[in-house]
Amino acid sequence: MCLLALAVVSLLGQGERSRVDPRFRSPSATLRTYWKAMREGDVNGAWECMVEGRHDLPRPGMLWFLPPTDELTLAAFRSLPVSSGRMLVSYEVRYRPRGAGEVYRFRSADEMVRMRGEWRIARPIGNARMPEWQPSPPRTVDS
Repeated sequence: MCLLALAVVSLLGQGERSRVDPRFRSPSATLRTYWKAMREGDVNGAWECMVEGRHDLPRPGMLWFLPPTDELTLAAFRSLPVSSGRMLVSYEVRYRPRGAGEVYRFRSADEMVRMRGEWRIARPIGNARMPEWQPSPPRTVDS
């Protein structure tokens, strides 16, 4: 009995340690990683944020409705737990178009799923609504 107990105790802690990627440790961290990848045109980084099998994402350089931006941040997160390991998250995307002083914002929402300790985007909820784009006034050119 003592040998069996000794063998069992010696095996404790021998399994593979679970490592959670800090980019996916919470729903907000995953969403920030996703939007950063989208802003940089990093399709592989964006795919990493999604549940496996999602291939309908925009391709590099296709941040489809935003103009080139100097700054893009996420704020005002609201979450609604649906079930264990699944939640709906709404948030505000704030961005400043390149060369503009004004910050624009719109709300977006995604369904998030917890997979092996990491949060992934299962699917977007509805369409993001962005204020109408107003380009900066034309600049004079020195002759």
